[in-house]
Amino acid sequence: MSINCGAYSTVKRIFMKTKQVTQLTGLTKDTIRFYEKEQLIPPPSRDVNGYRIYSEKTVEQLNMITMAKNLGFTLKEIKDLTQLLGKNNLTQQAMATKLIEKSKEIDAKITELMNIKTLIDHALKGMCEYKDKLS
Repeated sequence: MSINCGAYSTVKRIFMKTKQVTQLTGLTKDTIRFYEKEQLIPPPSRDVNGYRIYSEKTVEQLNMITMAKNLGFTLKEIKDLTQLLGKNNLTQQAMATKLIEKSKEIDAKITELMNIKTLIDHALKGMCEYKDKLS
């Protein structure tokens, strides 16, 4: 499909079926459909046979969702970000603020996990306060 943008310009839009999108993104078709249901990506168009067809923009959105998940963002946080991005209300400063907040959350989680690991290490060394109750 081509879109005529004037006398000297034709923009070619590429549409892909689900299988191509799964290959490009590494996501399963079920994950892609879940993201559709949760409105993280727009509903796809359908071809004459009723098959879902996706645009390159949707593939970019799916890759952004994957990257955000890898950075520790929840799906709700990702949905909020995509809505801001879609409205052109996501500034670099706002994104930096969200990344700083996420970094702080991760630091807190690391501290919490280190404390748990210390307790486990102490238990393994026989320093568990309940060791006298074990048979």
